[in-house]
Amino acid sequence: MVMYNKLISDFNIFNLLKILKNKNKEIVPLDEVCYAVQISFKTNGQIRYQDEMERPRIVEFEGNSWTKTFFQSNLNKSSFSVFINNMYLKKDQVATLIKKVNGEVVSQKSFAILGEKVYDGWFKLD
Repeated sequence: MVMYNKLISDFNIFNLLKILKNKNKEIVPLDEVCYAVQISFKTNGQIRYQDEMERPRIVEFEGNSWTKTFFQSNLNKSSFSVFINNMYLKKDQVATLIKKVNGEVVSQKSFAILGEKVYDGWFKLD
């Protein structure tokens, strides 16, 4: 087996620096996005949101709260909703969906859970 070291020429280094310099001009600022769900009783359910690469995601949660924080460049395409299981038909409960951008609450909405159905949702935060 023959092994060799590849030498980088001055021309290659110059082109690499040129590419890196041009890339810096295209950097888009990222905002810290935090999605949170607070529910007045312990339950389980699903969360649907778009992640930092704008891909749709559905994750399961258990408990009375859920939080996800990530960095995103395009806030216009973000969406967030929750599906709640109410297997014991608890009445007069509340689910609150919160969206924070860079630490500030930009959207918050509370939904009444009446306890008439085993499944409540999809509750959507616009």
